Amino acid sequence: MKWSKLIRGINVVAFSCMTVAVLLPEIVEARLRVVATTTILADTVQQIGHDKVAVRSLMGSNPHHYKIRTEDIRHLSQAHLVIYNGLSIENGLRRVLSQLPKNVYIIDVSDCLPKKNLRSSHQFDDHHSHSHPENSCGYHYDPHFWLNVNHWMVVVRQIEKSLKVIDSNQAHFYHMSSNKYLGQLNELDQYIRSQSEKIPVNLRFLVTSHNALGYFGQAYGFETDGLMGTEGEETSIANLRRLSYKIMDQKLTTIFWDNTTSRKSMQALQESILAKGHKVSLAGPILVGGVLDSRQTLQNCDKHNHSTYDGMMRHNVDTILVHLTPQQGRR
Repeated sequence: MKWSKLIRGINVVAFSCMTVAVLLPEIVEARLRVVATTTILADTVQQIGHDKVAVRSLMGSNPHHYKIRTEDIRHLSQAHLVIYNGLSIENGLRRVLSQLPKNVYIIDVSDCLPKKNLRSSHQFDDHHSHSHPENSCGYHYDPHFWLNVNHWMVVVRQIEKSLKVIDSNQAHFYHMSSNKYLGQLNELDQYIRSQSEKIPVNLRFLVTSHNALGYFGQAYGFETDGLMGTEGEETSIANLRRLSYKIMDQKLTTIFWDNTTSRKSMQALQESILAKGHKVSLAGPILVGGVLDSRQTLQNCDKHNHSTYDGMMRHNVDTILVHLTPQQGRR
């Protein structure tokens, strides 16, 4: 693969969601070096770029507990393209990202979503304090927008545009690949909706260890709550008590643990509810922080490929369906 015409100096590229100044690379490479902060972003870049890109992710399946390593700084500095989620996910990387060489093209995919589509703290109360910066209006945004497939489809287009800017000779390839992937995601969205509709409306209540399913709930008709906040921060005794009584008042019979937190925290919640005489089962995991490494496996594994965004989302809705549909029984 050849790069597009090498350009020296600053090239200002206007996107629909932002304007970025970028110094295009001056070295002909076999593949674009792309660093994505989350595994979901890395999978999405791979789905669009295929063999035209060499993708590395930094954070694993639990971005909230990520700590930067020296080798990560090296990979970021040597990348042609760095893609990050934005909002509060990469708080620990803000300084590093701001100091990368000018020839590294950087995009924040959250910038492409209209603010009206983001969940802000004045719209929900997760009963936790937060360490991440607030916006000028005095509230923060929930960063888990990838759990609404329609939001993620917007991100796909932004990644396509970024790849085309850096590697214009392959623009048609990226466009066709993106179109194909968007068709797959449209099918995924319809699958989640059809599976969700099989669950009675009065049972569509998701209590998880990490309050990350707000976008999923908005898109697919579920009420959501969590033991820990949107950043996965530790819960308080008061919140554990609040959630215990809410589960009993709502007569919920299943709660879920997710792959970003220890199962033990939800077991403690389950035990406190059982001690009060209310029967509740614990199911999971729900995959919320990222796709799994291809070498990782899940107990009671379903048919889906958990190392892809598509497989992650299908696993989630199928897990929810099994445990919230009465005739399916309980584990």
